Amino acid sequence: MISAQNQIKGRITNIQTGEAMSLVTIQAGDHTMVSAITNHGVKALALKANDTVTAVVKSTEAMLIKDGGPQVKISARNLFKGQVASIDKGEAMGFVKVTAGSLHLGAAITRHALDEMQLAVGSSVTVAIKATEVMLIKE
Repeated sequence: MISAQNQIKGRITNIQTGEAMSLVTIQAGDHTMVSAITNHGVKALALKANDTVTAVVKSTEAMLIKDGGPQVKISARNLFKGQVASIDKGEAMGFVKVTAGSLHLGAAITRHALDEMQLAVGSSVTVAIKATEVMLIKE
C-alpha cells in the first residue's frame, strides 16, 4: 500500500540509459509516460522492456495548466489533456481530480491558484508531471 494518489499501471517500452540516469518510457493504455530514474534504480529493479510497472506520482507533484489560454511551453515530459472531474476546496489547499481518457489523476494545488484559475467541474486542463517525479514499482 502506498499513499500516493496517482498510480498508473503500464508496460516498459524503452529504456534510454545515460551516464547516471535513465529515461524509462511506459505505455499505459493510450498514454505514454516517462520516468527519469537513476541507473542504480534500473539495475536494482532489473527493469527491461515489456516489464509491467506502476508509475507513482504524489498529487503535490502534479501541475495543472488551464487550456484555452496562451500557449505555454513547459519542460515537463508528461502532459495529459483532460477535464476536471471534481474539486475539493480547503482554506489553504485544493484537490482537483482530472479525467484524461482512461487515466484518473489528482493534483493538490494552493487555494489561491485554484481560485485564480477559476477551475470548475468540466474545465479543460492539462496535467503536467516532470519525469523526475515519476517513481516506478515493478510488478
